Amino acid sequence: MSDIGMILKKSRNKANMSVKQISDILTQEGFKASESTIYSWENGNSQPTPGALLIMCGEYGITDVLATFGYGGYKDDGSIQLNINEIDLVEKYRTLDLHGKDMVNMVLNKEAERMTELESSQATVIDIQPHLEVNAAHARTDIDVTDEMIKHDDDIMDDDDF
Repeated sequence: MSDIGMILKKSRNKANMSVKQISDILTQEGFKASESTIYSWENGNSQPTPGALLIMCGEYGITDVLATFGYGGYKDDGSIQLNINEIDLVEKYRTLDLHGKDMVNMVLNKEAERMTELESSQATVIDIQPHLEVNAAHARTDIDVTDEMIKHDDDIMDDDDF
């Protein structure tokens, strides 16, 4: 785990905020956060409450609180540390019948394979919707297209009122 105070101070400085500014914001939100309290947090002498921490993170532009403060999903001994969302998913999984578990396992394995392939190809992960298909205009191949038909189509394309 990284030092919370050091991360808070670096984040505040990166956000170009003074200790007074963050103190005023927290005080307006109902927290007892004098300038000396903020300094105490940043020097590691004490720690903010979870509510104050979240407000500071929002003000500092921190969007991934867990990653910013060193949560990697594992305990010091290497065992897995589940977050609340992961615990919820495990609990839902446990309620499924065999068919439901097979479906989840199939999707999870396919997605894990896809991510491994993307990572190995150094490709940028793009959130796509594979069920959507681009269907651009193209020449018809199911009929014999006459010059008159082409002219008609061109006239329509050139018509500003169409």
